[in-house]
Amino acid sequence: MRYKYFTEMPVWKMAFDLLLEIYQVTKSFPVDERFGLTSDIRRSANSIVHNIAEGFGRFAPKEKTYFYRVSRASAYELWSQTLASFALGYIEEGIRNRWIQSGQQIIDDLDALMKTLGS
Repeated sequence: MRYKYFTEMPVWKMAFDLLLEIYQVTKSFPVDERFGLTSDIRRSANSIVHNIAEGFGRFAPKEKTYFYRVSRASAYELWSQTLASFALGYIEEGIRNRWIQSGQQIIDDLDALMKTLGS
């Protein structure tokens, strides 16, 4: 399906919603994690969203695919950080499950998108 703007892409919308939730939830992380896990998890979530947007803006399929792959890798990074956040008691099980499910769906959607690009 063709979209005029990246903001119309379901995968971008899901990643953006996840980003907003991550910022809200990580406000309650311990202060001593401000430059650690809080920063890392926010950077990963930002990378997912913004690399989808940048890939959308590229013309060549190889360039698009590159940014979608970066976004995909950041989704895996976020998954790992989510597990660490749960293990450290910073998030509850429901949040952990929701973030992992969203990440898995984003990965699946990006895989499908890259497949349509021939990658």
